[in-house]
Amino acid sequence: MRKSCLRLAAAAAVCLVGSACSKSSSPTQPSTTAGASADSGAATASVTVPRPVSPASGATIRNVDQPVTLVVANAVLTQSAVGTYTFEVSTDSTFSTKTYSKTGVASGASGQTSLTIDKIPAGTSYFWHARADGGGTTGPFSAARPFTIGPAITIDTATLVAPISNTSTGSRPTFTVTNATRSGPVGPLTYKFEVAASSAFSPVLLSGTANEGVSQTSFTPSTDLPPETTLFWRVTATDAANGVSGPTSLPATFVTTFAIDLKKVVYLNSPDVSGWPQTAVLSLVEQDGGGDGPVCMSYTDPGWPDSPWPFGGPDPNFGVYANQWYFARINGTWYGGAGEWIYRGASSCKAGQGTKTIGPDSGFGPPFSSWVPKVGELVGFMVSSVARNGPVKRTVDERSNVIVQPWRDTSLGSASIGRAR
Repeated sequence: MRKSCLRLAAAAAVCLVGSACSKSSSPTQPSTTAGASADSGAATASVTVPRPVSPASGATIRNVDQPVTLVVANAVLTQSAVGTYTFEVSTDSTFSTKTYSKTGVASGASGQTSLTIDKIPAGTSYFWHARADGGGTTGPFSAARPFTIGPAITIDTATLVAPISNTSTGSRPTFTVTNATRSGPVGPLTYKFEVAASSAFSPVLLSGTANEGVSQTSFTPSTDLPPETTLFWRVTATDAANGVSGPTSLPATFVTTFAIDLKKVVYLNSPDVSGWPQTAVLSLVEQDGGGDGPVCMSYTDPGWPDSPWPFGGPDPNFGVYANQWYFARINGTWYGGAGEWIYRGASSCKAGQGTKTIGPDSGFGPPFSSWVPKVGELVGFMVSSVARNGPVKRTVDERSNVIVQPWRDTSLGSASIGRAR
């Protein structure tokens, strides 16, 4: 009886297995259950940590170089997911307080992703990190990387000292400013001087720079400015090492009343010196048209070479190295020429240049030879290397600046001898 029951149970089991198999129309493919389908749809991408590239760990960035650009090497995302990035900046490595944060930054196409952040406070140390998101997965942040923004540098406006308020000047005035105040780790300052014919400074007629002096900084141009012209000038202080400049000053005005345009002078018995470099500085002219009419000039001697004196004399080695120059405005035109010879070891005062004698004594010819200056009339003075036409040979072609001042004659009521302006 027991054996019969066992055989019946085995037969029933075989029948059940056969019945189940017979329901599959494709017995070579496994059945798919609802549970297995759900697991497959929930699968997500894996995301690695992006690698920080720039700024380097511990980098110090000048404040002037802000804004900072953060750069990472892209993270690796599986399942062909498209990633976006989150960047954070904080003053602490735990990022409990965020100075700057940006999410949803699109992945860069070149294997790196970058973000230029807003300007952040100077003189402060920071940390930054980044992470990637994609395919439903938020990846881990990179390790906190430190960097520092250097202190702020501030340069104020320099104060214009001279010339200001329509001051009358020569053709090459010296511009002077009181040095700009500053704060922070400022490097050496330079000052840019600009001169123009209008307050818009377009165009700029002249521009030059000078290294900062002690308390004040000055600049003297190496070329003549237009004569009898109202001009504007301004200055900007710059720390080139740190790339910081202060505000440009408001312009000041001056007038080149006492100036002669050497390009428009009619030269008599002398070469055109308008293109000669100025290597000497004429600082003072004293003259008195009364009596023997001495003209005395004080100037720096640049070492112009002597030219042998061809007219003989007790010293065969005697030579001259310079000429005094005189300029007269006759009927609206400036005439000028090289006058008295100057030799070393002698006085720079020359007689014979009185009110009634400077014209005929010059040897310039008409109209200068008949010129008689009036008291108060503007007359120009200059010194040059040997320049007078004739047998005395020229050496180097160099000159001083030109000083223009009113003619003086104490015999006609002038209170004192003339002085340079």
